[in-house]
Amino acid sequence: MNMTIEDRPIEQVLPYERNPRVNDAAVDAVAASIKEFGFRTPILCDGEGVIIAGHTRLKAALKLGLKSVPVIVADDLPPSKVRALRIADNQLSSLSTWDESILELELSALQSASDDLSSLGFDEEELARLLAGGNDKSDEDAEVAPTELESIQPEALTIIEECDRVVLQFSGGKDSTVAINWARGVCGKFNKPLEAVFCETGAEFPDLTSHIIRVCEKLGVKLVLLHSRQNIVQHYCEKKQWPDSIFRDCLHKFINDPVNRHIRQYENENVICVRGGRSDQKTSVSKSNLFQEVKDGDRIVRLLNPFFGVDKAEYEQALEEVKPLLWRGYAMGFARTACWLCPFQKIEQWEALKQHYPLLWEEMRLLSQTLEYKEYKGDSTRKRFVDYWRKQTECTSKKGLIAAPTSE
Repeated sequence: MNMTIEDRPIEQVLPYERNPRVNDAAVDAVAASIKEFGFRTPILCDGEGVIIAGHTRLKAALKLGLKSVPVIVADDLPPSKVRALRIADNQLSSLSTWDESILELELSALQSASDDLSSLGFDEEELARLLAGGNDKSDEDAEVAPTELESIQPEALTIIEECDRVVLQFSGGKDSTVAINWARGVCGKFNKPLEAVFCETGAEFPDLTSHIIRVCEKLGVKLVLLHSRQNIVQHYCEKKQWPDSIFRDCLHKFINDPVNRHIRQYENENVICVRGGRSDQKTSVSKSNLFQEVKDGDRIVRLLNPFFGVDKAEYEQALEEVKPLLWRGYAMGFARTACWLCPFQKIEQWEALKQHYPLLWEEMRLLSQTLEYKEYKGDSTRKRFVDYWRKQTECTSKKGLIAAPTSE
């Protein structure tokens, strides 16, 4: 295979009209890199001059006012292979991660040599974090002590002391991480068996399951991975409707039901199911009680929310204690670990999805045009959803808008 680099006039390098990669956020950083180091990575084109890999580099070159760019022509590939390579080039790069302990050493060496770090593509906040040692390095090294028992209301301790077994619903989010750190201390004190359960719905963030496994291993808590009977994406696509924003049928069907089925194996034991919610998170149909008993067919499930009723200062202290265990997605701008297709999110969650998982964001945009969102009077979540995704659809294509709600 002959690989020849040629310098080609920039107007003869053509973007692929159906390029699926959203790259505008990276253009400034790439332009800064080209300005600092030169155009070191050629653009890959097919025999017609259409880009296979290098759309961001072309935009950066245009921004810098370059008249020509280095190009490698792959004219030995059939159209189907060109299309596959275009996708693979983007997707394969997203599979890599940093070994931050080594990255920190490299950045420190550059800083010591008085090199300008602004052309490396990191924003100022992230660069400062890495140079300071990084949260992930703390995650690997820091020991996390169980949350002090005295900081939690005594009723929760009594409930654990009187039970036979604790099953903790672990989502990997902030609240459930606080809860698991509390529960391992309490269960250790009263010698109660503890296991964490995580329900895989089919719409997790790519790194969430492995993160949850690492946290449980670090804390010495047994982990059981559960699965719903149907993939959550398939379920709502078949219904052609989003989950119910008031009754949250997704939570019951894809999280609570698998947990309840798991607990049934302990039918002769007094099992307490611990959750990580706070009282300020309740919906209009939920209860914010410390302890609840709910029916599951002919059985009763006992639920404990140990942080209901805990004041904000105590909760913030407990959250600070588990900081080394938190999902790295929070540092990337995500607000929750909830399913990537959750329609109840705030705008910053979707914007973080767009930046870090653009293919999932695009899938969410496409679903917004086909699935209906049931309307309830005064439901602010629906308005936020419709306003955001309609705007994204209008910006991307003039052809389709969000499907009409079930009642309007």
